Amino acid sequence: MPRAVAILLCFTLAASPVHALRCAPPDAAAMYRHAAASEHRHVIVRGAFLRDGPDRPLPVETEGDTPVPYFFDALFYGDIASRVGFHTPAELEVTVAVACMSIWCGTPPEDGQEVLAFLRIDDNRDYYLEVEPCPTTLMSAPTRDDLEQITDCMAERRCSAP
Repeated sequence: MPRAVAILLCFTLAASPVHALRCAPPDAAAMYRHAAASEHRHVIVRGAFLRDGPDRPLPVETEGDTPVPYFFDALFYGDIASRVGFHTPAELEVTVAVACMSIWCGTPPEDGQEVLAFLRIDDNRDYYLEVEPCPTTLMSAPTRDDLEQITDCMAERRCSAP
């Protein structure tokens, strides 16, 4: 009987919120495929964000310990991707929306930190960075291989992890 209690306790602890969220490591090709499968249009950028306003809560209801999702305005500066690389300089006003699930929220980019990001574009040509608890639109400190992978995906050469 004590063994059964110990096994039950292990399963209970494994199902706690601390262990419940499992995210795959950020992968440039997987991020590209995720954006390509979306119904929304995206632009891929490499550069940095500067916060341009305070956090504002999104008007949604949450339950229990779930934090309230929020958004803030930011300025992006860097380069836009194309089939030949990241060679188009850009400064864009972006709304950064941070989503939450259970007790976890996405981690927005730090000011000035180099990132690879997939920005959603709406019909008014407004840009949004949607940051979820598991990174599907944002990668910190992308490597040369990550950037080349995006270029390969856009040029329809190879779009899988190296």
